[in-house]
Amino acid sequence: MARKTLSERKADKLAELNRIKSELADLENKAAEKIGKIAIAAGLGDLEIDDAQLRKEFEAIASKFRKSEGKQAASVAATPSAD
Repeated sequence: MARKTLSERKADKLAELNRIKSELADLENKAAEKIGKIAIAAGLGDLEIDDAQLRKEFEAIASKFRKSEGKQAASVAATPSAD
């Protein structure tokens, strides 16, 4: 079988890159839809909050959970194993 030309290999890689970008966009859209549904169910859709303030509050929530995850990981690592 003949080796692919540079143009063919480049086209294959670009197609793969576009497929992966599409998959990433789908993942982000699904996450956004999930978070949006939760936010609406919690009543955030009815509040007059500008985007910057809402983002700041979401970042605070994420920070809170990242800190608690770090504490959980540290406590699991500090637990001696029973061998």
